[in-house]
This record gives sequence, C-alpha cells and structure tokens, in this order.
Amino acid sequence: MSTSLFFSDGCATAQEIPIYVECFSILPNSTLTQDIVTQGEHRLPASGGFNCGDLLNPLQNVKRTLSHPPCGVVVIAFNEEKAIAKCLRSLRNQTVPVFIVVVNDGSTDRTAEAASRFADVVVNLPRHEESWTGRPELARVFNAGFRALKEIKTEYVMISGADDVYPLDYVHNVMTRMMTKHIVLASGVAKGETSRSLSPRGGGRLLDTDWFRGVGFRYPENYGFEVYLVYRALSEGKGVSIFPDVEFGISRRTHISKRKSYLWGMGMKALNYWWPYAIGRAFLVGVKHPANGFAMLKGYFSSTPRHYDDIKEFVHEFQKRMIIKRLLEIL
Repeated sequence: MSTSLFFSDGCATAQEIPIYVECFSILPNSTLTQDIVTQGEHRLPASGGFNCGDLLNPLQNVKRTLSHPPCGVVVIAFNEEKAIAKCLRSLRNQTVPVFIVVVNDGSTDRTAEAASRFADVVVNLPRHEESWTGRPELARVFNAGFRALKEIKTEYVMISGADDVYPLDYVHNVMTRMMTKHIVLASGVAKGETSRSLSPRGGGRLLDTDWFRGVGFRYPENYGFEVYLVYRALSEGKGVSIFPDVEFGISRRTHISKRKSYLWGMGMKALNYWWPYAIGRAFLVGVKHPANGFAMLKGYFSSTPRHYDDIKEFVHEFQKRMIIKRLLEIL
C-alpha cells in the first residue's frame, strides 16, 4: 500500500524545498498495525502553494492504529544505495521497537528502493547536484523527516546518517541513561572517532520528544543548526551528554575538508561563539591541517550568517566560563 502527496514547506519563500511523499509502506515487522480504515484523496491547488496553516501531514490521509513505538528515527540519505540497507537493518533489529522515516534527498541511484525494504515511511525530495553538508538547506532535509514523524507518538526521536550501523541495544542503552539522568539530548560515540562531552554527534543522537516538541520539532534553517540544539538545551538548564562506552559503527570516516571547515566557521559565527574560543578551535584544527584552520577562521569572520538571537548571550558567557575553568584546572 502506498500514497502520494505533494506539499510545500509551510510559508512560501524563494528557497523553499518542495517535498514529495511518494511512499508510505507498512512492513511486516513495522511498528504500525494494519488497521486501515480509509485512504483519502487530496486535491491541491494548481500552483502547489500553501499557507502556513495548510501544511499537510504526509500520514494524515491514512487512518490506522499505532502501537506507540518508544523511538522514532529519521535517516537522511543521498546516493546511499550500497550502505543504507545495513544501517536500516541495524535499526529494525533494535531491542526496542522503532518507527523509521527515511528522507531520500534527491538520490540518483536506487536509495529509495533499498530504503523501502525496511522503512515505515520514505520521503523522496527533488534531485539536486550541489552538496548541502553544513548548509541550512540540509536542515530542511531533516525537517522533511521530522514532519513525517511529528504525529507518531514516541518518547524519543533519533537522528541517523545512512552509513551508521548500530549494535542491537544502542537505542535501549541511550534511552535508559537519558531517562535515568534526566537528559534531553545525547548520543553514543562512533568507533575510532573522538567526541567531546557536550557535543553529541549529529548521527546517533537521541532527543527527548517532549522537549523537542517544545522547541518546534525541527532544526532551525541556519548554519550550525545541529549545535544550536545543544546550546538551546544547556541554556534551559537541561542535560546534554555523550556516552563514551556506547559505540556504533560508521561505514565512512568523517572527513574534514576546507569547504566543511569554512561552513563550520560560519556556524560558529551564527551561534555567536566568543572570539577567543573560536580562534582557539581554529588553531587546534590548523595544527594538523593549516588550510582547514584558516578556512574555519575565514568562515567565522564572514558576514553572511544571522545569529541565533535566543541563545546569543548564553553561548558567549558559557564559553567564557569554559575557558576560565580550563585555565584554572591547568594552574
């Protein structure tokens, strides 16, 4: 069974991304029970446009009974035909039930077909040539998945890349610790890669659903959007953590290029990083890769990004306290 919709991204803008929900498939091992009552039909305006209040939920035209999976997962994928099956199989085999939404970000290979074997929902976006890694456009890709997940009742939302592979108890372990320690944002660590205690990875991170709904159930469409949620939680006095003993695998090591470093610097600017903190981060990157460090500084001192006004002052003061604390520890 499948249903096809087209809807726009709420308020129309020049940079709006149209979203095509082409496949809603109920799998034999899905967290949904097959109590299908009716399948409706939506007739859309010829222009394809909507006002903010007219945004259609891609699941609303199929009435069904949910078994309330404790965790919903959004997986984004671009030309991941070879890797995505392994990722989704590891998620489908978790010791707790998960509801899986895959956002196929305009792939030109058979990513969507491979995803449909395991996912509860596949969201197919229009094709594009340019990489959106580190850019605000990538936040919109995630948000397409969040919209598809929004009406599913879960306790946690997980975010994953298509090349991440998880042990069977990954979701259970992270969820249990978050519940016990009253944490709203956390992740394990990718094998072979370093992570800082207050920087949960973008892939493999879990969010408390109630808290996430309170901040909009979406990523802000700006540079540094993944780190924004970390500082937003900290600014509200919420718990954020990484669990170094909870590991998962990745098919490809994280590669930092000059372009990524530049966009990272723009993210630091948008987040209002204190300038000594930003320069220190760029210096540490530049020790191993001088060109990347210079690109990061160039991005930080650019004038393009707009600031996140709601955390602007907090980030500045928080980083000052962090540096003072480190200096005192050294002395």
